[in-house]
Amino acid sequence: MTGEVRSRIRERAIKKAKVRIALHGRTVEDFSEDDLEIVVADEEEKIRKQLWVVPLIAVGIILGIT
Repeated sequence: MTGEVRSRIRERAIKKAKVRIALHGRTVEDFSEDDLEIVVADEEEKIRKQLWVVPLIAVGIILGIT
């Protein structure tokens, strides 16, 4: 992946991590830097998986595989 793609994934992961934290009734300040990194890394992994799964599903649909 290029640096720009990684940067965009990171930005999206940070936004999703903030939402996830807020949904649990906490604030970013409640977490240590290491804990925040874990949450953001988890969100990055989810995004990367989506980047592979969605195109594979589309190819499956096009080929008639279900």
